[in-house]
Amino acid sequence: MPPMWTIPTTTMWIASSSPSVSGSSPARFGSDMYSIRRIPAAIVLTCMLAFTTSLQAAPVAGDGGNKVLCIGVVDVSRVINESPQAARAKSSMATQFAKRKNALEAKSNALRQDMDRLAQDASVMSDEDRDKLQSDIRDRQRELQLERSKYNDDVSDAEHKEFEQMRGDILDIINQYAEDNGYDLILGEGVIYSSDAVDVTDEILAELGDG
Repeated sequence: MPPMWTIPTTTMWIASSSPSVSGSSPARFGSDMYSIRRIPAAIVLTCMLAFTTSLQAAPVAGDGGNKVLCIGVVDVSRVINESPQAARAKSSMATQFAKRKNALEAKSNALRQDMDRLAQDASVMSDEDRDKLQSDIRDRQRELQLERSKYNDDVSDAEHKEFEQMRGDILDIINQYAEDNGYDLILGEGVIYSSDAVDVTDEILAELGDG
């Protein structure tokens, strides 16, 4: 899925907002855009195997006696997409880039109209007028391409900054929730299987809403 405010560089289309941003790029406020670094499947599997007995509520040695490890699982993608922090980031991005986005859209529409006019009237235009319009269209196409590229680069940089801030806030909330509620381990995305009983995603979202 493309970034919510990114304008494709090979078409006239101006993208509308949509949910997502990879951790290394985005914004992308959606499926690609904000995703906390995933735990490799092999590492997750190792962790899950290491704590099999705890998932079965088997006691293990601890300070002062036996202890049952408390494990939770968080759907990080859902937390990122549904958190109020994500909504604020989307709103901030919309405000920050709306003027440039609209200007590029207007230029794109005007260019398309002139291209349609050239295609329709070329046969009845003088050679001079036709050549002049063709040259003008080519110049504007190059200019628009450069403006789109610069716009997309600026969006990407802004999305990355928003993501880093949001990721830090989310990780702080998860860590604090784990400490306050006695969790020994909270796993993120990449878990092969987990039951609803250990899913604390709703609780984390509630904490983010209160923050």
